[in-house]
Amino acid sequence: MDRQRYIEGFTAGVSAFVIWGFLPLYWKLVGALTPYQIFAQRVVWSFLFILLVLKLKKNMKRFKAVVASPENWVRTLLPSVFISINWLLYIWAVNNGYVLESSLGYFINPLILTLFGAVFYKEQLTKLQKVGLVFAGSGVLMKTFLYGQFPFVAITLACSFAIYGLLKKRSPLTSLDGLGFETLIIGIPSLAYMIFSEVGGTGITGNLPWLFWGLIVLSGPITAIPLLLYAESAKKLPLNVVGFLQYIAPTIMMVIGVLVFEEPFGFKVLLPFIPIWVGLIFFSYSQYQVLSGAKQPVS
Repeated sequence: MDRQRYIEGFTAGVSAFVIWGFLPLYWKLVGALTPYQIFAQRVVWSFLFILLVLKLKKNMKRFKAVVASPENWVRTLLPSVFISINWLLYIWAVNNGYVLESSLGYFINPLILTLFGAVFYKEQLTKLQKVGLVFAGSGVLMKTFLYGQFPFVAITLACSFAIYGLLKKRSPLTSLDGLGFETLIIGIPSLAYMIFSEVGGTGITGNLPWLFWGLIVLSGPITAIPLLLYAESAKKLPLNVVGFLQYIAPTIMMVIGVLVFEEPFGFKVLLPFIPIWVGLIFFSYSQYQVLSGAKQPVS
């Protein structure tokens, strides 16, 4: 194991998930726009922010060469689709009272990443990790039974982001080039929708203070920075370790959902979380063994 590479990936992952944990506060702040408008603004400003970073790092020539390759368009299309699904659904969920269910999805996501690591990269699952997966699955079934409906928001968020992480790990592009390309692909229809909203009188212009433009521009860096950090961690760490780090974000989200947004959190809401948390305890202990040197990460 390359210890320095491992530490760099671990630090990047922790930073990304802490930022993501606090993002519901920002999406509520710009909630005067529809989720579709927020999504479009987010993509466009993210792309412009990445272009600025590429320019500052003097990597524009390389990025243009990446974009000029038809093979890269094919390779980048699927990650673009799955991150779009995740972004749009998450924004909708936060602004429609589903912060707790969103956090449930991101609690499940680490275990799905672990499963993907075992299936696609032959990363060995310990007994503790297998137990964790069983408990997580029972939590999903419990929520389905209690509410009489499948937790669509939670499962879609979990699966879309796990698939995105898998595709990013396979990508030969640098983190910056990859994210720039993804936001370019989804930025084309997003810019069209953004212009349509503004011209049609349903956007920011004429409806909100001009200072709101400054607020929405922030969606670019707060989107791009944690994604770049996440991409670095996915490239430098085994997927099971990335999965371990990811429960930082839903923990913060859950606290925000209960204490700040005052979403109901009675016993019926709490119950499905319990087996998932139990699964994460098993999972976390297995990662403690890795990080303490009892077991070496599978690279």
